Formats: sequence, C-alpha cells, structure tokens
Amino acid sequence: MLCCAVGAIGSVLFPSHAQVIHTANVTTQPTMTPSAPTLGGTIADFQQRYGAATDSSGLMYAATIAGQRVLITLTLDDPSASQDGQQHVAIIAVQVPGDALGAETWSQSTADQIAQTFLPADTQFQHIVTTAKVHDHVYQSATLAQTFTADQFTNDFNDFGNVQVPAGTLSYSCHPWPPSASGLGQCLIAIGSYAAP
Repeated sequence: MLCCAVGAIGSVLFPSHAQVIHTANVTTQPTMTPSAPTLGGTIADFQQRYGAATDSSGLMYAATIAGQRVLITLTLDDPSASQDGQQHVAIIAVQVPGDALGAETWSQSTADQIAQTFLPADTQFQHIVTTAKVHDHVYQSATLAQTFTADQFTNDFNDFGNVQVPAGTLSYSCHPWPPSASGLGQCLIAIGSYAAP
C-alpha cells in the first residue's frame, strides 16, 4: 500500500525522462537524535516537537521552518513494514499552508532547508536525478535501513518500474504547489526513490 501511495505521488509529479547527476562525498551535518521528527520517526516525535496535530487523524502539523510557515503531513507505514513492529513515518509532505497557496513560494535554497530538516542525522547524499526540472535528491541512511524492512525500499518512478533500491535509500524533491505557482511550495520526503538508483 505504501509503495502504491509513493508511486501515485510520483506519477503525478514526475513526467518521464530522468537525468542522474552524481556528486561524491557530500553529507548532511548530523543535527538530529535517533528519536526525532524526521523520516523514520514516530508520531510522538512530531507531537513533541510541533505540538498538537491540526487534524483529527493526528497526521498534520503546523510549523515555521527556515522562516516559512508550513503544513506538515505524515504518512505512516504498516507496522509489519517496520523491523520493530511499530508504525514509523515513511513519507512526509511539507507545503505552504492552505491560506497562502499561490501567494507564498520558496526559493530552491529555502525548499532544500525545509526538506533537509526531516532527514535522519546519519543521512549521506548520493546523487540528484533531474526530471522535467524537478530535482530528486537521493540519500542513504543506515538508521532507516534498520527501521524499515528491506522490501520497503523501492523505486516507484513509472519509467523504471517498481524495483528494489538499496536498504536505507531515501529521497526528497520540491516543486511548485499548486502546480501553477511561480515558485516552489511543496517538498516530498520519502523512503525509497522515485527514479533509478
């Protein structure tokens, strides 16, 4: 079910023809603890950091990140997809709040700062896949490899099919939201990747 959700998001956001850009030896600076409001974390981690959810599902949070008001929406895995049998955050969508859609936008630099807030502390950059001006930033995390079962790490991009990627793979991409906006307004951070590993 998780794979289908990621695939559906990917098919809407990313048309065909991807280009891979490799960059070596780039890492993020560890800023989070293993239990943190990041990909692979829990709802409790997000509640502790951002307070009460803004909806009855407990999956939406309001915050200010990199000086921008944002709405955070979480997608959890099935407990059977986690190595500890608990639910963990498998997809994070962070976007301009509904009352500012189209009016407030982000630069690429600001969008990167927002997305990188949700990366685990041990994340290591691998490469960028560019598809129709959207940059899918692919990373690797040993923590995520130990959090989710290996079969959860897949590539759901339509042109390549649903294939396994190395355990611990995660990616993020940012794009205009709504699609007609003049600047970026949403980032998706997820386990696995949208394009070829």
